[in-house]
Amino acid sequence: MSLGLKWKFPLFLAVLLVFTTGVLSWLVLSGIRTNQREQMEESLQRQADVAEMRVKQDYLTGERLKPVDFMGKQGQELAVDLGISTNMRVILYDAKGQEVGNSLPLAEKPDVGDALSYALKGKIAYITEADSLIYLAPMQGPDGMLGVVQLHTSLKAQHEFYNRMAYRLVWTGGIVLLLSFILGFIYVYRQVRDIVKLKAEADRISRGEYPERSPLRRKDELGQLGTGILHMSRDIKGHMAALQEEKHHLQLAVEKLQALEQQQKQFINNVSHEFKTPLTSIQAYTDLLGMYGDDPQLIEEARSAIAKESERLYQLVEDVLRLSLLEKYDFESQAEEVELADLLQDVVSRISAKATKYDLTIQTDLVPARVWGDRDHFIHIFMNLLDNAIKYNRPGGRIVIQSRASEDEVSVSVRNTGRTIPREWWAHLFEPFSTLHQDRARSTGGTGLGLPLASQLAEKQGGRLELVRSDAEETEFTVSFPRHASREN
Repeated sequence: MSLGLKWKFPLFLAVLLVFTTGVLSWLVLSGIRTNQREQMEESLQRQADVAEMRVKQDYLTGERLKPVDFMGKQGQELAVDLGISTNMRVILYDAKGQEVGNSLPLAEKPDVGDALSYALKGKIAYITEADSLIYLAPMQGPDGMLGVVQLHTSLKAQHEFYNRMAYRLVWTGGIVLLLSFILGFIYVYRQVRDIVKLKAEADRISRGEYPERSPLRRKDELGQLGTGILHMSRDIKGHMAALQEEKHHLQLAVEKLQALEQQQKQFINNVSHEFKTPLTSIQAYTDLLGMYGDDPQLIEEARSAIAKESERLYQLVEDVLRLSLLEKYDFESQAEEVELADLLQDVVSRISAKATKYDLTIQTDLVPARVWGDRDHFIHIFMNLLDNAIKYNRPGGRIVIQSRASEDEVSVSVRNTGRTIPREWWAHLFEPFSTLHQDRARSTGGTGLGLPLASQLAEKQGGRLELVRSDAEETEFTVSFPRHASREN
């Protein structure tokens, strides 16, 4: 059986309080023990220094003897005097480790062999036994080590103080723990009670029952949660009404998918039709040549027509394949930094002869700007735009190519004085085989794939192609690309 929040929180609180109280008590007791040890060591060090000064004083002011002889002669007297002054039992050893003085000779003598050997090496050593501490410190003289002083002190008072503090901490901690648990339990119980209320309201909403007022009257987070549940209830109630509308939208989406499927079929039909037109023309002239092969005028006419239809068929196949690849794959491209103004001048020079053929003038207004992408793709985009501007222009008209650069992007507009494109046709211009003027398309070799292909190529370079204007004066297409993040002069 799993425990609810009503019991999990109090149990967690109890464990947290016990842990906190235990850690604090341990820290306090550890501090007391450390402080006692440091004070004791400091006191014994001072007493050892006093003993060393006394022995050294007597050694320097008395008859000058060897350190061993001096300690053997004066050791007992010095031990008694030091015992009286320090109120401790004092035992003196010479530099060879032989006992030379004992302030309490009749008292039991503990075994300090290891500690004495350590002290004879010039280091401090001490031994703790029950409630007593034996402290051994070396005594240095002007001619080397004089010996070792051994001090005995009682730890009983310190142990009693430590035990009293531990006892008080246990009782105090227990009382604080109990009171804290009771107060914490009352507080947690109230919080859990309100959480249970909120859960009950959530269950009501899941059953389709929507409350009209907040279940809690509080100004803290739980009160805000209650208000949030009320708002959520109202939102759900409103969303239920919107589900029918969403269902309608889904139906529209299905219809759109069906329309896309129909467009795909139409695409296939258009491809078939567009292929049949030049093939029919080629077949017709082939038949005529078979019937009237000796007619020079017919041969020249057939040669020109077959060449024109073959070129149109080749362009159609190339555009269809390229468009198909773009729709299916991110085919390999050679991305590089491209100076757009130079590229546009190159495109204009390539197509200027065709513009001259139709008595058209091309004007440029270009600014230096670098973009990043495939150079061939850029050329294909602008060749398509300029080719359309020539095909659908009027005799004696003009084409204006203008580029502008901002901090983030470069835009190129292509304007021509051609026919107006009705507004309702704008959305279809970038669909395959969409040709506004079929007769003009036939005469100029248009396939209806140029703009869709240019649009998708622009998207591959991270840009976009748009028709922004078409009226009685001009038609304007704009293509924009992200500006290349490199140093530009």
